[in-house]
Amino acid sequence: MRPKIRVSAIIILVTLILAAWQLSYTWRYVKMSPEKKELIPKSALKKLRDKAIRLGLDLQGGMHIVLEVDVSKLTEDERKGARDRALEILRNRIDQFGVSEPSIAKQSANRIVIQLPGVVDRVRAKELIGRTAQLEFRLIEKGETTDEILKKIDELVYKKQLGEAEDTLEVFENPLLSLFYRRRIAERDITLFNEYLNIDGVSQIIPTDDELLWSKPAEIEGERYLEPLLVKKKVCLKGDAIVDARAAIGTPKNPVGSRVDLTMTTQARRKWARITGANVGRRIAIVLDGIVQSAPVVIERIAGGKSMIEMGASPFKEAQDLALIIRSGALPAPVKIVEERSVGPSLGIDSIKSGVRSMYIGGIAVLLFMIIYYAACGALADFILFFNILFLLAILSGFSATLTLPGIAGIVLVIGAGVDANVLIFERIREELAAGKTTRAAIDAGFRRAFRTIIDANVTTFLIAIILYYFGRGPIKGFGITLAIGITVNIFTAMVMTKLVLDFIASKGIKKISI
Repeated sequence: MRPKIRVSAIIILVTLILAAWQLSYTWRYVKMSPEKKELIPKSALKKLRDKAIRLGLDLQGGMHIVLEVDVSKLTEDERKGARDRALEILRNRIDQFGVSEPSIAKQSANRIVIQLPGVVDRVRAKELIGRTAQLEFRLIEKGETTDEILKKIDELVYKKQLGEAEDTLEVFENPLLSLFYRRRIAERDITLFNEYLNIDGVSQIIPTDDELLWSKPAEIEGERYLEPLLVKKKVCLKGDAIVDARAAIGTPKNPVGSRVDLTMTTQARRKWARITGANVGRRIAIVLDGIVQSAPVVIERIAGGKSMIEMGASPFKEAQDLALIIRSGALPAPVKIVEERSVGPSLGIDSIKSGVRSMYIGGIAVLLFMIIYYAACGALADFILFFNILFLLAILSGFSATLTLPGIAGIVLVIGAGVDANVLIFERIREELAAGKTTRAAIDAGFRRAFRTIIDANVTTFLIAIILYYFGRGPIKGFGITLAIGITVNIFTAMVMTKLVLDFIASKGIKKISI
């Protein structure tokens, strides 16, 4: 065996081993049953999934969302870059959410397109994406002050009802205070409570530096109750004071209750120490998007910069979501969903079946043509075509590329173009043999003459594929990368693998080849 043939054989063998090793992850992941996926450690499953070929939204189902960033309330300076900041924050949230190969891209001046392949819990995904997550620490009005204000409002409401009633016996005392149960109001009575607050004169009773906020719902004796809290409008600390947020289990009130542990920045720690030191015995509201998540009493000065949001009876998953949103930061402006599409997995399965069927039909047509027209050499080209597909899929997997429906179309195109280089080589070899050259000389000359033509023919297509990948979005991007990889693989298999086999045949002294 000539040294050149030996080197080519080693290169191809190593390449085949690497391709088979890379595709083994896809094979194991696809063959794994849902039950087995539940049993193996999440870290191992994630590693396996990340190294397997990823399917796009159109193949495995998921969500397609178009968001619009509302910049109407921002100043002119704040509007600059608001969409880009929102895009990065959303990307961070989605990455932590654990979606495999999401697509997040700009669409227009204030719009962002998000594709989440494989997402099942669509409600939770939308909640995480759309929340502005404005986290604030604010003092709660003193208990005796709040009681006095509520009592004055109650008296005003009672007097108004007396003045409007035809029969004063139908008016009950304490109309507002009677709604309270353990300092909370049942969810069904909130509408009535708000009606009382909207009565003329009530707004003058509430101090101008206070506002009413609601706590998260809590279940008491099978019914949901919320606590109305008079909270200072002045913000003590904002969300940017938090450097880390982690979900955990166990609170002072509930050993199995969920919580979120907050760690503050160095600058915020000093300020937090002053605030808590000056307000021992007072409640501080931890407010997220206008809702009081927790309202703990300050027991002592907190110098370490550690705080806790108690989640009550909320599931641990809610604590994880809250920690995720706080970590990833607050959106610079509210976002609203202007378009939403869901792709079911059944549609993806149909697409895969149609794509595979088209590959079968196209592949068989190419195989038959090559065998009929080029005899044994045609069969060789067909054999090499199998390795084209193997290498293509392995590279897609290795580069964590996403296979989409247009990507399958690209594979079908690669199958057709996969024998193109071999056709050029075989035609040149035929011409050399017709000129009277020996088999070895005809093979060497045929490859040498075909090389430049093959490069010229494929470089332009490769450049177009790169342009599609660079400027395209979603499906177009998938088609571009599949085509670019396919062209590269085609050149390699034709110039290395096909030549290796023909050189080996020539080295055995065979004087005539079937071409």
